Amino acid sequence: MLLKLKQFLKQETVLCVALLLAATSSLFERPKLGYIDFAVLSILLSLMLVVAGLKSVSFLDWTARQLLRRCASWRSVVLALVGITYVSSMFVTNDVALITFVPLAIIIGKALQRDVARVIILQTLAANLGSMVTPPGNPQNLFLYAHYNYTASSFFAVMLIPGLLSIIFLGILIWRGRDQKLQLDLPEQSKPDVLQTALLLLLLAVNIAAVLHWVDKTIALGITVAFVLLRQRRLLLEVDYSLLVTFVGFFIFIGNISHTSLALQLKQSLLGTATGTYVAGLLASQFISNVPAAMLLAGLTSEADALLLGVNVGGLGTLIASMASVISYKLFVAEHPYQAGTYLRTFLYYNFAGLVLLGLLTYVLVL
Repeated sequence: MLLKLKQFLKQETVLCVALLLAATSSLFERPKLGYIDFAVLSILLSLMLVVAGLKSVSFLDWTARQLLRRCASWRSVVLALVGITYVSSMFVTNDVALITFVPLAIIIGKALQRDVARVIILQTLAANLGSMVTPPGNPQNLFLYAHYNYTASSFFAVMLIPGLLSIIFLGILIWRGRDQKLQLDLPEQSKPDVLQTALLLLLLAVNIAAVLHWVDKTIALGITVAFVLLRQRRLLLEVDYSLLVTFVGFFIFIGNISHTSLALQLKQSLLGTATGTYVAGLLASQFISNVPAAMLLAGLTSEADALLLGVNVGGLGTLIASMASVISYKLFVAEHPYQAGTYLRTFLYYNFAGLVLLGLLTYVLVL
């Protein structure tokens, strides 16, 4: 029993912290149901169902394989793997992009007998940088988009320059790698069911429209749940319900502390300026990850743009700055345990280089 409890605490650390914060803060401030943003929870649940559906038909994996079969050099393979990770993370989140495409990189590495540690690190960078460009790209964007009532135009106006900088940064890293002619022979994969894939992509479009406030979130959830119940009920078992409960915990905590004297002091001092909020977002993400950092700081500052930039650029840096980075690390180490130390050193080198470069340029050019 104790072993199971330790394992749960290790796997769901953020969830446990969120519930502990909610419970502790509720001792000093009476929680209210109104603190919980059910609109955010509904669209998060809806997106998770759609993404689980796309994974079940192997649409992303099949698309990547078709792209890779057209590659005639190692650099083009790296470009394809990093590029598709970057683009897909905008729509299916950084976690799903890495879960889908990192194993493909490992398969290619085995087939060609090449070390793919650097490629997977670049994929991780791409997932974290690509996901910051769109509201549904990661949970913190989804939350901040709703919390600060962003419009599509106002959100993209903030994230356009960091997005362009991230593409340039990744392009330089890819170009610096060694190139070599090759012929890639990937195992055949059956084509995804056309009707099922088309319906899921349509659902994804509906839910993205709901995130952007173009479609009512309740309607989007209703359509998605109806589809799942009629065609793929098993997807209900693949939803990360712990993430939903984590959001509830942070909503309650934020609501409780937002009226305290400490919150008012922080609002008037460090988090009362764009610079202070940006730096706080960058630093907090390094230690508690960017999703909880965004949710904790959102209740303490009105500097929406600075916080949005801080927690997204702050996804670079330490291994836990973005929990998606832990996913690719675990996938790689499971196959190459003897390279764990080398991987981590290289990961930190590239990530902190990106954090310093993109962090400074974003501050100068945007804030």
